[in-house]
Amino acid sequence: MMGGWVGNILLVNLTTGRIRYLDTMKYAEEYIGGRGIAARIAWEWMPSDVDAFDPRVPLIAMTGPLTGTPAPTSGRIVFCSISPRAYPKPWYTHSTMGGFFGSELKYAGFDGFVIIGQSDEPVYIWICDGEAEIREAKDLWGLTIRAVERELRKRHGHDVQVACIGPAGENLVRYAIISHPPENASGHSGFGAVMGFKRLKAIAVRGTGGIRIADPGGFLKACKHAMNMACTGTVDAMLKIRYEKPIPATRPICSQSCSVNCRIGQVVFNVPRRFTGKGIIRAHQSFCIGGIWLSSKPQAEYEGGGIRVPPITGWEPEKGGAELHMLCDDLGIDLWVLLTLQPWFARCVELGMKELRGLKLRPRNAKWFHELLYAIAYRKGIGDILAEDLRRAVDRLKEDLPEELVRLAETLEFAYGFPAHREGRIWDPEPLPFWLVSALMYATESRDPTICTHSSFLLLAEIYLDDRELFLKKLKPIAAKLWGSEKAIEPSFEDKIQLTIWCQHRHVLLDCLPLCDFVFPRLLKPFKSKKEWVEEEDVYGDLDIEARLFSTCTGLEYTTEDLERAAERVFNLERMILVKKFGRNRRIDEQVAPHFQLPCSTDGTSISPEDFRRLLDEYYRGRRWDVRTGIPQTEKLRELGLEYCI
Repeated sequence: MMGGWVGNILLVNLTTGRIRYLDTMKYAEEYIGGRGIAARIAWEWMPSDVDAFDPRVPLIAMTGPLTGTPAPTSGRIVFCSISPRAYPKPWYTHSTMGGFFGSELKYAGFDGFVIIGQSDEPVYIWICDGEAEIREAKDLWGLTIRAVERELRKRHGHDVQVACIGPAGENLVRYAIISHPPENASGHSGFGAVMGFKRLKAIAVRGTGGIRIADPGGFLKACKHAMNMACTGTVDAMLKIRYEKPIPATRPICSQSCSVNCRIGQVVFNVPRRFTGKGIIRAHQSFCIGGIWLSSKPQAEYEGGGIRVPPITGWEPEKGGAELHMLCDDLGIDLWVLLTLQPWFARCVELGMKELRGLKLRPRNAKWFHELLYAIAYRKGIGDILAEDLRRAVDRLKEDLPEELVRLAETLEFAYGFPAHREGRIWDPEPLPFWLVSALMYATESRDPTICTHSSFLLLAEIYLDDRELFLKKLKPIAAKLWGSEKAIEPSFEDKIQLTIWCQHRHVLLDCLPLCDFVFPRLLKPFKSKKEWVEEEDVYGDLDIEARLFSTCTGLEYTTEDLERAAERVFNLERMILVKKFGRNRRIDEQVAPHFQLPCSTDGTSISPEDFRRLLDEYYRGRRWDVRTGIPQTEKLRELGLEYCI
């Protein structure tokens, strides 16, 4: 067996109670790991035209060959299933999770698991050193996330790693998370509700095994090189700080094998309890929280194209923001609900609405939001409607709403029901050409694609905005080398297809190995200072890091081109899952186009319907997909070894 893998995938049928095993090596060479192997299993096990809440739907979780090794940022796992959140029709997608759960699963003897069926009563799965069993969880049902973790650690030891759901998952909130406390989650895709439907409260794992490395010396050398190249974290951070010292023990990290200062790291707060009567937030409890959510400045204000998005305000730590963050974690709700519901309700108030279906509106008040989160998690009152996500809720509330609020909901969750992110309008400064690449990815994928393309391209926008001319001077040679044209990084609609496809393949590759996209790929060198960035002529980094890590770990001599080819295979397989099992086609792809007719918040640029259709034509030709339908051509599928999809 090649290195990096332990060889078994756990298959659990909750209906029958039967536990079996799949052979990882059946899939590893062609599909790499993580998201790739999950897609191959989904092709075999996923029924067609089925809702997320169906016992036949598999919940798949896969690690990659680097998970559990010293490879920087590799302590990750990918969950795949049908997303209850996808709008208007649930379909297959993916969601990654950091932390220590994936590594522990491999130490316990499993590269992943597939869970099918539905239990009659609440259960959890206990996995330990090559063995697995289904156990009763009636006493865990109803507990919050941290309470579940505490209880399972009492039973199985402090070192156990837990992935579980809270009340939101139990009550099938469509954006319920699978949480790995304290601060890691498979979030956006709503897989917590899939677990809730299956009556699966948790998976607890303990392992004492190890992972064989094919070339230990070569792998350690590759890891050290990768760490040196990643010492500045994100590409924007590299201009501000070089992080050469280990993270202090008092500062938590988000994932095993990560020692990188990515600026998205977690902070410890001592929080006084302001909201009494619910018993979740303990007085002066220390906990970890991603500081990005607690800005003291208004965020995300937007106005254009007949749409106004009020700014997000009032959630600083001292005003209750920390408690709201922790409450989402404990109830098992995707944190992004804070970033969609507040501006939507704030606009309701601006338009003169004082209440909605009996709910008095005070969206700038943290305590009001605290109560709303409870109503959503337990489906009480209007919370039952909002638990269906904003798009579906607005569909049910249309008769009570002005047209602008319907359009605002469509804007905030424009991409098949997923929240707007790095698309140049609502969140993050993404001028042309960055938002155009984002638009093409949104059009052709199953969920928010920008969640794992930060360092491949989108974070470069921050350097571009700092000094546009210098950026173009330094990046044009790289663009010509990688994407065939200097125009690929210019603020125009020209020559963006190869860049888009490259970003998508890098996204897949990171999810297969896995690695963190705030750190990899290393398109640019690390720099000690902005002065060094300005003076350096050749800024090109190292895009072969992933191939060296993979080859020395597994023993398979894969080049970067080999890995990108495997990523292309996985991307096309996922497309065929959507096409064959969920009816995906070009008409659906074009549904995101109206969002990008809105002017970009940074530079005012936008795209007409005609230009969007023309660019999709170019994209389909670049992919060798049928231009009329958006379906991969038969010859392309055969070329990629996907004959079974024809």
